[in-house]
Amino acid sequence: MISAIELTARGYVARAETLAQLGPLAPPTLPGHIAAWMSDRIQFGELKPGEPIRELAVADHFDVSRGPVREALRLLERDGLVTLNGRQGARVRGFSADETDAVFRIRAEIFAEMCRLAAAAENPDPNILAMLTEGAALLKQLARDEAAPIGLYMVVRRSMSRLIVRLSRNTYMAEISGGLEREIAVLWASVLNPERRRRSAASWVLLCRAIVDRDETESRRLGGALVLDGLAEIQRQSADS
Repeated sequence: MISAIELTARGYVARAETLAQLGPLAPPTLPGHIAAWMSDRIQFGELKPGEPIRELAVADHFDVSRGPVREALRLLERDGLVTLNGRQGARVRGFSADETDAVFRIRAEIFAEMCRLAAAAENPDPNILAMLTEGAALLKQLARDEAAPIGLYMVVRRSMSRLIVRLSRNTYMAEISGGLEREIAVLWASVLNPERRRRSAASWVLLCRAIVDRDETESRRLGGALVLDGLAEIQRQSADS
């Protein structure tokens, strides 16, 4: 049975994604649908770095042949989420310490600037601003509820990032940022433990408030700090292991 918080989160994501659209969507393809499903499994921590992806199991899940699954894996390889090794099959991509540091720092700079642009936007859509405020409150609620699936927190946060992209009105920067976000998706679940979710939610509240208040400096600082806090947690875990 679907919980009340899950229904609320799903409803929020549906409305936020509609507002965040920068243009018409291309019709979904079967490989694209399968790739999106596998991407979520990776981002939510159900498939971990270095873990093999079983083509037959995925094909059975969708009741399709292996052809569309292989096309989906090629899409994920293009996005940097999996590696394809011939007969050895596909594995969730792993990151070296240097790669992790570089990708997070680049992502932090780009997201920080997009947050600044969102705060600086002329005549911002009040519906988007209201959705950011609503989303921040929902993140706090999800962070308090330790029984809530981590995936709910992540999809709400992802939708809020897309709203910020929409406000920033910089499609080129959005494409770069989106690519980097997909690339590091495999690392997020490992750092979003309950305590860090609460810290992250509190930071999102401050960021959304700064954007609504049109505080460019604070929006940029908080946007970058959100990403770098994730990097710091990954590095802390690595040092402890």
